[in-house]
Amino acid sequence: MKTLARRHPIATFLAFAYLAAAAIFATPLLSNAGIGLIDLDLPGAAPFILLSTIGLAVAAFVTTALADGRPGVRDLRRRTFHFRVHPGWFVAALVLLPIAALATAVAMAGLDPVIELAKRPDMAATILIGAVVAFLLVNWWEETAWTGFALERLQHSLGPIRASVVTTWMQAALHLPLVFIADGVTDGRVAPDQIPFYLVALFILPIPVRMAITWIYNTTGRSLPIVGIFHAGLGVATGSDFIPVLAPGIDAIWVYAGFAALAGIILVATRGRLGYRNGTADLASGRMVTANA
Repeated sequence: MKTLARRHPIATFLAFAYLAAAAIFATPLLSNAGIGLIDLDLPGAAPFILLSTIGLAVAAFVTTALADGRPGVRDLRRRTFHFRVHPGWFVAALVLLPIAALATAVAMAGLDPVIELAKRPDMAATILIGAVVAFLLVNWWEETAWTGFALERLQHSLGPIRASVVTTWMQAALHLPLVFIADGVTDGRVAPDQIPFYLVALFILPIPVRMAITWIYNTTGRSLPIVGIFHAGLGVATGSDFIPVLAPGIDAIWVYAGFAALAGIILVATRGRLGYRNGTADLASGRMVTANA
């Protein structure tokens, strides 16, 4: 097993991760919440998503132990708990995507979304609490696997852009069963005619977000907590309590145009390097650096 993991670490990780996800999602998929082969009512998809996140993190650490031994595990653990970055990154990571989403809404509806936000001072607190909970329970550990293990290895061989695309697709494949489970990828069930759209939403639309994650990861000295916070910001920006409330006349899918614009700015500013240079990430201890790093 160690020999296999050393030769094919990504394949080994994916085997662990996908097998765990298949075992975890089998129950809700076969239940009344899914395709209904088993007459079983479940409380929702959230507990199974949490379990799959734990499975991802375990797969990352187990594969690292097999492939790289204790030094590799220590390095992954260090990056998982790498909080010593410039304080500005904590704020920037959380608000970048919500700001991009809000800017898109303003471009389409004028200043009304901003005015509506100003009328709701309690919204920020509610959103912040939800983001913190999502970060602690899901996003931090999910990114330990996808960014800390998969992207970390792929960008050395594929470069940061292609590695971002491949990581997006690997993550999307794991989430495929959720398309067929109630409350898996949206509120309620996905209608059959909407399945192609949600496949695009899994495999294509998140690519700019993953590129931004790659930049943040490389630029903060490979800080996985900051990446997890950024992922929590994605949940805020795409959540039903944000743009659908502030600008109900706008289809929330348009926020991905804002995310693409953000990724485009990062790509241009970094000349396509996304903070990755000379074969290694920028290990400047997480200090704030310019976008051309």
